[in-house]
Amino acid sequence: MSIPPENAASAAAATTRDRLEAWSFVAQIVTAVAVIGSLIFVWVELERGNRIAIRAEANATMSQWSDFRSSIYGDPDVAGLLVAGLAGELADEVNQIRFDYLLREHAWATYNVWDRAEKGLLPSVHFSDGAGPDFLRLLCTPGGATAWARIRSELPPPYVDDLDRLAGSYADEYAVSCSPSDGLEQS
Repeated sequence: MSIPPENAASAAAATTRDRLEAWSFVAQIVTAVAVIGSLIFVWVELERGNRIAIRAEANATMSQWSDFRSSIYGDPDVAGLLVAGLAGELADEVNQIRFDYLLREHAWATYNVWDRAEKGLLPSVHFSDGAGPDFLRLLCTPGGATAWARIRSELPPPYVDDLDRLAGSYADEYAVSCSPSDGLEQS
């Protein structure tokens, strides 16, 4: 039995069309796999980029703190000012202003840690277990509490509220009377 020529041409065309459809289907599958592979690659690169950005933020924070700390331990006059200011024993108004600015600088440096932690750029423990309690160590002193009462209004209220929240656990842990929002002194 032979196929008439017009049917043979249409059969060949149908076979070619079927083959093209099959190859088109294979191409769609390959394309889908390639797109999924590309999305996985982009996800991995974004994760790596985020880790690098977080590390860079931690490095920037550390650099800022290093500069601040070195201004204290590198200069005996500044260290003496800090000690006298925390004890509430500053002799004159000029040194009181200098102490307030030193404490203000510490407050803003601590705020930068808090802000980065709030935005997810640093782990929250950098503030709650690190910079926050370190700053409270200054605020929970006679001179620190007095200076804080003068400068706290210059800082963002959510940050001040978080310091107030930390003050309770800090006071319990170190057996001090510490309520920075009220300007209370160490007992």
